Formats: sequence, structure tokens, C-alpha cells
Amino acid sequence: MDKKAIAEIRKLLSPKHCTIDRLRGIYVDDNREILMEMKETFLAMQEENAEKYCDIFKKTLSGKLGRNLFNLEFPLEEEKEGGRQEFLYRLQQSELKDEDLVSEFFEKVVETYEAPGKYLVLLVHGMYDIPARTSDGNDLEDGSDYVYSFLLCSFCPVTERRDGLCYDSDSGMFIDKRGEWMVQKPDQGFLFPAYNDRMPDLHSALYYARKEEERHSELTDGLLGASLPMKQSDQASLFSSLVEETLGRDCDYDNVVSVQEAVSQMIEEHKDDPEPLQLEKADLRRVLSENGASQEVMETFDENFDEAVGEGGTLMAESLVPSGNLVVKSPSVRISIKSDMKDMLQTRVLDGREYLVIPIQDEIEVNGIRILPKKQGREDAAGEEEVPF
Repeated sequence: MDKKAIAEIRKLLSPKHCTIDRLRGIYVDDNREILMEMKETFLAMQEENAEKYCDIFKKTLSGKLGRNLFNLEFPLEEEKEGGRQEFLYRLQQSELKDEDLVSEFFEKVVETYEAPGKYLVLLVHGMYDIPARTSDGNDLEDGSDYVYSFLLCSFCPVTERRDGLCYDSDSGMFIDKRGEWMVQKPDQGFLFPAYNDRMPDLHSALYYARKEEERHSELTDGLLGASLPMKQSDQASLFSSLVEETLGRDCDYDNVVSVQEAVSQMIEEHKDDPEPLQLEKADLRRVLSENGASQEVMETFDENFDEAVGEGGTLMAESLVPSGNLVVKSPSVRISIKSDMKDMLQTRVLDGREYLVIPIQDEIEVNGIRILPKKQGREDAAGEEEVPF
């Protein structure tokens, strides 16, 4: 799913345009025991409650693709009888009316989900008559090509509100009240099937994780049968290793900056694309070849890439280069420079030792004290500060 498709489905999760018809849920304690089960006809729910639930559902489809939202493809074996996709398909087709299937799903959740405390699982079913569109992108009110029947599942932590003094309207006083258990924003969730090209895509699902470091892969692997892509931080580390190993002795400041500039340029060229830019092996191979890598080492790069990413795999471009400032650091020095000013750094060899050279300007301060450049004519390149690396 791309940004447009996600936005279209999110609109269905507001009280005004709600297409949800049934809601099921369970409340689970720290010992993986189900304390309560929910069964609601969503349209019969009180408006205030419906709004709260809609906020949760919309949050489950929020965030950035590749960071919070992940398109998952089901392996073929999961679509066969007994597979996880096949089970989700039967659950979706039942529209949550089959009690045995719903119970089996929640049993799988309790067995699989490694939550740190109490949590609420909300599972809803919705129906969307996908409106036909004219050639210029306008919806036809009376036209519908397909019906999108979907399941949306949200995993919400339940935490205790701290005790404290609260205003009591009956007594007109502030009194000590015991903590209450409050449902928090969802940590994880998924949409099945995916919505691609304005049609249901039974071979895919969309997964949500609020934090990259807490993606709960046991849910995608055990409950959905599809694996998450590599974390952004891991992709960045892998890219750094590939650059270092491929460039070898040519992994100097100028070549590294040139490699990152090349990737940044590709990101800029695709900034209006609905999906984040994915770089294949051939893309990175070309970037490295044009910025210092010799042809003799490219075969090694191919082997390292296939081993780490997988043959035919990709890396998300935005994960590979940091946004914002250029950061140069060593164990004792850290320099942060605006990206558009990175050309002010230069490398220079003095007395057999390599230095990074930064021109001193009129507005440089040291601990809040403005310093001035020295007079021109020094043998060590006046007007420059030398930082050894």
C-alpha cells in the first residue's frame, strides 16, 4: 500500500464515514489470562465511545511507510489450507460472525504476543464499496467496481493511571483517588487484506508498529506468517559496512561524502513518489563504482549484498543516509555541519598526517565567546582551523 491508499482507508475509520460493522475484543492480564471479551455492533455504539475507538483504529494506520507501516507479502505456503493467510482469509470472509474462528484467532494472539503487561486487542470488520473513478480521478457516486471487506486489528497497552488528588464534583473538594486502568494508543496492529491499486490484495497485509525498536516480530512471524523488513538502524549499519568493505583504502572523506550525496540525490528525485524509494543491488553498485570503488572489488560487493540482504532484496534509501546535518566524529572530536555547508570541510595532508580543515568565519564561538580569524600569511594556511583525524 502507498500513502494514497492508506489515506483512503483511514477516512473509513472516522465516525462520519465509518464502514465498520462489527467489533470483537479481549482484555488480557499479565499472566496471559483473558479477563473480558467484547462483542459489539459498531453502529449501535454510543457516539462518544465510537469516536474513541475510531481514534485507535486511525492510529493503527498512521506513521511513515518503512518506519511505522510495513507492506507484508505472504509466502505461498501460508495461502494453502492450514496456512496463516488462509486462516485470516476465512476469518475475514466470516465477517466475524463465526464464533469458533474468532475464538481461535484470539487464542493464537494470546499464545503469540509477548506483551510486557496488560493489553486490549480490538478486531473489527468493515465493508467498503470502492467507488469507480473517472479518468480525471473524480469518484462516481453511483458506480462501484469492487467491495473491500477488511479486518483491522489493534494491540493496545493498558496501564494504570497514577494515584493523586483529583477534584470531586460531588463534594467540591480535591480528594485522593485510586488509579484506574486506561487504554493507551496502539503499539501494534495490522490490516488484512491490503488495499492496492484500489482493489483488495489477498496476498498482502499492512502492519503497524508505533516504535521501530518494539516491532514485535513474533506477531508477524507467528500470527501472520510474514516477515518484517530489516530495521532502519540495521539497514544503515549494513550500508556503512558495505561502503567500508567495498571502498577499502579509498574510503576517504571525499568518497564517502560523494556516496551519500548520490543517495540523497536519488531520494530528492523521488520525493513525490507515493512509496519510499527502495534501492536494489544494481543501484548501490553503480553509486559505489562512480565514487571510488574499483571493478576488482565489485564481485565481493555482490556477494556481501546477497548474503546480508538476500538475492533480489532492497534497502530503503532514506535509511541509508542521515537527514539533516552532516556529522563527522572521532573518539575525541564531533563536528556537526549543515548539509548545504558540507563543502566548507576539506582534507589536507600536513607533515605526512591527514587533517580535516575548517575555515574560520566571523561568527564562530567557543563556549559562547566569539573568536576572530588570525591575520593572513601564516605558513599553516591562515584563516583555517586544523582538526586531525
